[in-house]
Amino acid sequence: MSDSAAFHEIDEAVRKDEMKEWWSRYGTWVVAGAVAVVVAVTGFVGWRQYDQSQRAAASAAYSSALAQISTDPAAARAELEKQGANALQPYRSLAALAAAQLLPTLEEQVTALATVAPKLSASELSDLAMVIAAYKSIDTPKAEEMVGKLEPLAGPDRPFRLSVRELQAMLAARKGDTKRAKELWNEIAKDPAVPQGTSQRVSAMLNLHGGAEAK
Repeated sequence: MSDSAAFHEIDEAVRKDEMKEWWSRYGTWVVAGAVAVVVAVTGFVGWRQYDQSQRAAASAAYSSALAQISTDPAAARAELEKQGANALQPYRSLAALAAAQLLPTLEEQVTALATVAPKLSASELSDLAMVIAAYKSIDTPKAEEMVGKLEPLAGPDRPFRLSVRELQAMLAARKGDTKRAKELWNEIAKDPAVPQGTSQRVSAMLNLHGGAEAK
């Protein structure tokens, strides 16, 4: 055997001995770590499947309650109130928002919507609850109070800003302030994001009250 071959064999033997020593010292921890990873991955996959099945059930229950509104609104409201207390999000918030609109009187609906708004899971849903409450109150003595609460929702980054401006215009027109109403309708008409339905309503109101300003 050449010197280089002998040194290579000795080096291999040393490496094997070092590996045996390392494994005897740390092997148990390596196996335990691998088992922990497998358990964690399995648990995550199982949880995700469970979560998906739970959400699918919540979605089906919510859709079923909505479908029941046309035939048995009282039963639908009872079911939606139950989901509004116990369902997974976002269905808990959606159910609470729908249930509030099924109360017997407009006054009860407006109060319920204003109460539930800050409890909803997303700021967009909270904004929507307040906007719906204001629409429902527009022909009531609470109109000015409810529309006044919407001013923070009229910022350029808020999703219902045009609805807020439209409500403000409606309130101004009902109070006889046609000038302010036209200013608001023109502001809406010039917004590049105005939906077609809103644009048509605003155009009709402007035509009724003397026409739009040039864009």
